[in-house]
Amino acid sequence: MMKGNLLMTLSASYMPRRPNIISDMIDDEVVIINLASGAYYSLDRCGSVVWQALDAGFTVGQVIEQVKQGYEGQPEAMAQAVEQLVAQLADEGLMTARPANGASVGGLLPPAPAADRLPFVPPMLQRYDDMQDLILLDPIHEVDDSGWPARKPGSGAP
Repeated sequence: MMKGNLLMTLSASYMPRRPNIISDMIDDEVVIINLASGAYYSLDRCGSVVWQALDAGFTVGQVIEQVKQGYEGQPEAMAQAVEQLVAQLADEGLMTARPANGASVGGLLPPAPAADRLPFVPPMLQRYDDMQDLILLDPIHEVDDSGWPARKPGSGAP
């Protein structure tokens, strides 16, 4: 399946584009920061499952199975939503194909009991650009003589 510039196969594996991409889990949400562009993102519930599974080395097919085991819904819709999210993560420059010799995981996590499954809601990647200037400002390396952060020359921001 072709999504954007990404050739998607179920056996493909993706990983965050480190060191420019950092992420953290806060409650049921993953917050992702692109240190190169200054944009930050959020993924809730199902999206955070996808992010964490990809980061752990799961293939796209394994991620789809994880989602199917954790949520109630149409399996085809879940598979399509996961593939679309992975393509969007790659198109945004947050994920890249894992090298063939990259880390991989063994098996899937145990399925959630049917009573604990949540209704499936397609994951959505939310992008925010409102803090770009602050994120792009590197307070450790870009300080003036007084010790205060200094903007890069030509950044255009006051």
